[in-house]
Amino acid sequence: MDAPVPLEAPPCPVCGGEDYAPVLTGARDHVWRKPGTFDLQACGGCGLVALRPRPTPAALGFYYEGTYSGEGEDGMRGFQTESGLGRLISRYRLAVMRKVRALGPDDHVLDVGCSYGGFLRVARADTGCRTSGIDLDAGSIEKAVDRDQATYHVGLLTDVDLPEGDFTTITFFESLEHHTEPVAALKRAHALLAPGGACVVEVPNFGGLWRRVFRTSWLPLLVPQHLFHFTPDTLARTFQAAGFRTVAHHQTMFYPLEGVASLGIWLARVTKAPPMGAPPSWRTPFDIVLFLLLVALWFVVELPSQAILRWTGLAGHQMAIAVKDAEG
Repeated sequence: MDAPVPLEAPPCPVCGGEDYAPVLTGARDHVWRKPGTFDLQACGGCGLVALRPRPTPAALGFYYEGTYSGEGEDGMRGFQTESGLGRLISRYRLAVMRKVRALGPDDHVLDVGCSYGGFLRVARADTGCRTSGIDLDAGSIEKAVDRDQATYHVGLLTDVDLPEGDFTTITFFESLEHHTEPVAALKRAHALLAPGGACVVEVPNFGGLWRRVFRTSWLPLLVPQHLFHFTPDTLARTFQAAGFRTVAHHQTMFYPLEGVASLGIWLARVTKAPPMGAPPSWRTPFDIVLFLLLVALWFVVELPSQAILRWTGLAGHQMAIAVKDAEG
C-alpha cells in the first residue's frame, strides 16, 4: 500500500535539481512496522539519494509517534545513558573526533538530535567540556539526563534561538538523515560554530557492501524516517553546499549489527513472521531458532566481516568532520 499520509517531492537540497532516477522501490518500515511503501531516488545533478516522494513535514509525526520516546522509552533511554555499550559507542565517537580536534574544558559542544543526552554525558565526564543538546522529540528532552549540567532545547536547529559563534563542536550523530533540509541545518551549524570549530556528522553509508546485498532489507534504510542517504562523496558535497570548504576527516565506522540484523529483516520478510503491521515479537519456536542462528552468525560472520568492511571503507556507517575556516 502507499503511504497513508500526504506526500511531497521537493528539489534536491544540495544542487536544487529535480531530475531523479530510481534506486530502490517498494521499501517499507521493517523496524516499527508502520504502513506505507516508499521509493528511493538519486539526484541526477549531484547523486544524493532521497526518499522521493516523502511524507510532508507535518505528516512525518505519524511515523515518529511511539518510536524514540513514549511506549519504549525506558529501554532506549537506559541503553543510551546507562549501558556499557552505549558508553562504548560514545567513547568510540570521541576517539574518532580526536583525529581532528580533541575536546577539553574550554569547548562547548552542541549535539543535534541528542535524544536523552547519552553522548553529552560521556563527553562531559571524559573531557570536562560544556554541553548543550537539541532534539525535535519533546519526550526525549523531557527525560534527558543531567539537566543541571547541560542545556537542552526542543525544536529544529534552524528554528531555535542560539548564540552564533558560541560552539566549538557541533555533532549530528544519526540525525542529519532525518532533517527535511540537511543543507540548511549544516548552514546553521556553520553560523553557530566559532572560527576553527568542528562539525561532526555520523550517518549510514549508502555506499556500503551490505546495503547493496540486502537492498530494501538493509537495517539502516529505516524508511520513512531517514529522508536522505549519503555516500562519502554526497556527504562531502552536502558539507560544501553548507559553506564548509573541505572535509578534514572521513572514515567508515564499525557497525556490529548491520549484517545479521539486515539478514534477520530479510528472513522475516521471506517467512512472513511476524506479519507486516504487527509489533516485533518472538511468536513461534521457529522464531527462537532463527534468533539463535543470528546470534551464532554474529560471532562467526559479523565481527570479522565488520573489521574487513571498516578497513575497506564499505561498512554501513560513516563519520565525516568538517572544520569552519579560522577567519570565520
